[in-house]
Amino acid sequence: MQQLAQNNLEPRKDMTSPAIISAGAKTAEKLGQTHLCYIGPFPQFVTGDPQLVKEILTSPLCFYKGDITYHGMHNAFGKGLLTMQGPEWLSHRKLMDVGFKYSKIVGNLPIFNKKTKGLFERMDKCHVMKNSYDILVYFREFTLKVTGETLLGRDFDKSNVDMNLYAKKVTRVLNYLSDITFKPYYRNSIILKLAQLTIFKEERQVLEFLGGLIDEAFKHYGTNSQSDPEYGNGDSVLAAKVQEYLQNNIIERELAISSMIHLFCAAFETTSMTFYFVILMLAMYPEYQEKAFAEVSEIFPDNDDGEFDVTNEDILRLRYLDMFIKETLRLLPTIPQFGRRVAGGNLQLSNDIVIPEDLEIIINIFNMNRNKDIWGPEADKFNPDKFLPCNTEKLHPYAFIPFSKGLRSCIGMRYSELLLRMVVAKIIKRYKFSTAAKLEDLELQNHISTQLIDYPSLTVERR
Repeated sequence: MQQLAQNNLEPRKDMTSPAIISAGAKTAEKLGQTHLCYIGPFPQFVTGDPQLVKEILTSPLCFYKGDITYHGMHNAFGKGLLTMQGPEWLSHRKLMDVGFKYSKIVGNLPIFNKKTKGLFERMDKCHVMKNSYDILVYFREFTLKVTGETLLGRDFDKSNVDMNLYAKKVTRVLNYLSDITFKPYYRNSIILKLAQLTIFKEERQVLEFLGGLIDEAFKHYGTNSQSDPEYGNGDSVLAAKVQEYLQNNIIERELAISSMIHLFCAAFETTSMTFYFVILMLAMYPEYQEKAFAEVSEIFPDNDDGEFDVTNEDILRLRYLDMFIKETLRLLPTIPQFGRRVAGGNLQLSNDIVIPEDLEIIINIFNMNRNKDIWGPEADKFNPDKFLPCNTEKLHPYAFIPFSKGLRSCIGMRYSELLLRMVVAKIIKRYKFSTAAKLEDLELQNHISTQLIDYPSLTVERR
């Protein structure tokens, strides 16, 4: 640690349980965007400086995920796309990329359009909600249906399943992941093993159930059966392509199932939380909500109550909505931080700091997104105009990276972007949202993803 100490980085003791994120902003004010902290006895180099972030995320020495940060995910979900390291990860990522080519994602737009009807059926019943957590549950159900059909090829609307129960089960799995990530006593292998056999027994059973669903999809596409009405033809379905890898012995079955669980859970949590935060921001800022509504109404002028089909060309025209969603992700990033580990030598940064090999690095997205040196004196204020072209052209290319960037950028970035813009456009055309809650009053906490401690009241009206 001497190399870091020589650069006057002041260390601090950090909280070891899911921390209220706003505490991190106070830390940045005190110590700066770059500092050294400790999670229990474990040191971490923390930065929210865009230039340093770029150097880290593009360096071949930072090709590895952080052991501390991803300890929980590895033990919960096993080896897979989100936890694999180095060259092994790179070859595996290339295999899985085939399901996230832009042409494949655009091919999923009919599914996105179709599934929104079921979401409307749930949201039509919302009205005055004293606790808006319920609408988050609806988005979780919707996201499960969409990912089920686009990743597995299975239409859960044709199955006799309780999607609300499914959503609750996956939510419990993610809470389990959060617990074993942030609570230091679960780093003891004996304690963790006992907890998985007792406290987290049901969560482990849910993961086995998810693995079973994925294996069923592999088997379906392996037999080329057309008789099961719950499955599509597999032309743009990732599970069908992975089944080809299995048949050709390119990938092991256990790894294939594990990686699909990684993708399934990541899409479930990040997408549903972003949907919820966008709706909440629409409710909090009626003037911006009306601007977004005006844009959507101009592109889709018919009195269709949001039941229009959105094409890729339509999505490209939704410029203000794009700005609104980006501003939501800036102030309420679904993933507030992520980790890397230096491997293969010491990392020399442009500010003369040398990060020694094996030290874990935390990229502090939350603090970077609220840094006044980057976003101006009103960095904490919600204003979609921050993403006008005249403003974004001045930004450092790594100042806003909601889906990460560099060598290990998010595989589902384009998928998520298209889904969010398409569905929110339809929602805005159909509903008007309002709330008495204020952004500055929200208490945020990190349970792998950014979540609220309390979910405010929300009114949903049909337009």
